[in-house]
Amino acid sequence: MSVHTLNYSCLLSASQESVCQFHTDTHNLPLITPPWIDVTIVQMDTPMVENSHVILDIKRYGLTTRWNMKIEKLSCPDTVIDLMVSGPFTFFRHERRFIALSKDETRMDEELSFCLPFGWLGNLISPFIKKDMDTMFAYRHRATQNYFSRDEQ
Repeated sequence: MSVHTLNYSCLLSASQESVCQFHTDTHNLPLITPPWIDVTIVQMDTPMVENSHVILDIKRYGLTTRWNMKIEKLSCPDTVIDLMVSGPFTFFRHERRFIALSKDETRMDEELSFCLPFGWLGNLISPFIKKDMDTMFAYRHRATQNYFSRDEQ
């Protein structure tokens, strides 16, 4: 089983605490989800703490998949890690690290690790998945940057 890892990073005009708080509020997910993806929060544990669960229905390409995610680590203002318990991937882990560069600037580093289903057949589509994730995370980062730049006004 091949583990694929993708890394993304962006600068945000906000404090480390604000950025972490934003990313631990699942209600903000629709604000940073690209318009070509439909996300519905089916269920979530509140308040969010380590081992909380979030169940999402994600519609893409006309197909809806259910993602059962667990908050593996919640250490604000530094780190949030989501782990897929069940869903379309054999394995999926999303780690966000928030690095304070100053009082009002934070670098967010994200690492996605995943295994595709169907063995070597699944690995054949890995370039498509990578391109898709690159596009989605570029959108998410722009939307997050816009959210925090509006917050300053």
